[in-house]
Amino acid sequence: MASFTLLFTQFFYFLRQRTKEEHTMPRLTHAPDLIRVSALHGYIELIESKLVNPDALLLRVGLDRKQLSEPNNFVQYQQLIQLLEITAKELNLPYFGLELGRWQSLNILGSVGYLMGNCDTLEMALKNLTKYYHVHQNSADLLLEIGQDYVKLSFLVRNSLKISVHHGADLAMSVGVNLLKQLTDDQIKLHRLELPHSGNENPSVYRQALGQLPVFNCAHTAVVFDRKYLKIPIKNSDKQLFSILSQQLGDLKDTKRENISDHVEVLIKQYLLHEDFGVNLIAEKLSMSARSLQRHLTKHETTFRELVDDVRCNLAHQYLTETSLSLSNISDILSFSNYSEFTRAFKRWYGIPPKDYRKSL
Repeated sequence: MASFTLLFTQFFYFLRQRTKEEHTMPRLTHAPDLIRVSALHGYIELIESKLVNPDALLLRVGLDRKQLSEPNNFVQYQQLIQLLEITAKELNLPYFGLELGRWQSLNILGSVGYLMGNCDTLEMALKNLTKYYHVHQNSADLLLEIGQDYVKLSFLVRNSLKISVHHGADLAMSVGVNLLKQLTDDQIKLHRLELPHSGNENPSVYRQALGQLPVFNCAHTAVVFDRKYLKIPIKNSDKQLFSILSQQLGDLKDTKRENISDHVEVLIKQYLLHEDFGVNLIAEKLSMSARSLQRHLTKHETTFRELVDDVRCNLAHQYLTETSLSLSNISDILSFSNYSEFTRAFKRWYGIPPKDYRKSL
């Protein structure tokens, strides 16, 4: 009991401050591109270790040291991605996202990370991570798919971003692998790592940083592992602390995005290649009828067909600019019935055929 009292005292001030900060977080329907500054933990130290002054790099994306000093501040996710891209280019660090990820641990997630660290099992920790991830970042989604044999944890960036996510994906992968190893005390063996870009000239760097070579040119950033690892207990977890943290985070549920079109876009990305893909499948995943789903979307001045079109449009741009996938493969991944249909849609989106679009990059 004395141990719990000490821990409670240590966390009480932290929880009060986090609740204050998180309640002032802009609602997702008004500011859909935010991430906590803690996602850049280690940036200053890493850049200075290269004997470079980070201030000029930060200034180029409208940030400064003072903003990075408070982990509970929020910045636009696009600023973070641009900073990674600029830094990698200016310092000739093609694997900067991987390197920055090594500096980060469970603590970058703040109260969500503390909650995970006090769960009973890895399964419980990951379910809470996906439930409350919006507290840390509302410009992307985490999806946890538990199959019969394997588990897949996917990181899905919002479609609205029209910039490269290469280094952002590397950072997310590096952090994800670190978190899984930390939560399981390095017991977990990862089955497959997936990245949504073509990699670099020296893919062995990924093996060194992540412990294994990822599969490139995939749809999303994802980690796959054997389902048996979900039962691994979290060491030194405290049920009373978990209860306190759950209550604190439960009060923040109103910060989660409520626009149903956002949820539908996430599901479209997840199930685009499913053999039964369509409005009926997506409605089923949302526990409603297709008619009800269409009615809700109409209230938000959109339709299911328009959302599918938007998802395909943005993913087509991403795959053409950041992967080496063939045009026919991209057409298949976007679930077009044939390449001609893909070409017609692409010309409608961008005014030129996908082949010419890729050549113009």
